[in-house]
Amino acid sequence: MIVATERKAKTAKDPRELVGTELFAKLSAYVAKGQEVTLSYAEGVVGQTLVWLRAVAENPGVRLGMSETVDPGWHAFLLHSQDYAEFCAETFGYFLHHVPPAPGVSMGDKEISRTLPALFATGYRVEVEHWAGAAYPCCPPNPCVVKISGA
Repeated sequence: MIVATERKAKTAKDPRELVGTELFAKLSAYVAKGQEVTLSYAEGVVGQTLVWLRAVAENPGVRLGMSETVDPGWHAFLLHSQDYAEFCAETFGYFLHHVPPAPGVSMGDKEISRTLPALFATGYRVEVEHWAGAAYPCCPPNPCVVKISGA
């Protein structure tokens, strides 16, 4: 007799549930237009922004690294200030300000090394390609960039 055991696949949660489908769509469309990328790529950026914000909330006082790929998603959220303020109040209990490093200063090894584990610990889907590079120096290759024929 063969006995099959059931295995529950651990599936990561969808980051769009952190803000709801309407706000997620609004932010994604804003990133797609502003960064001149496809909507699909922009959704990845916004999703990773939300996972990062969740990781920040779960690790109070711990500085986590931000990639240049994901940063435009946070900027888009900040520019939608009422939505962002409500999200911050619900998630952090306070307004989380964007304090970028000074020009020419990048994240240190400590911030970088603890970021991916913190992202995965949230239980939300992590798209590692958005967090590529030892010091998150630049965007991953983006084959989805919208080509605009110029005049």
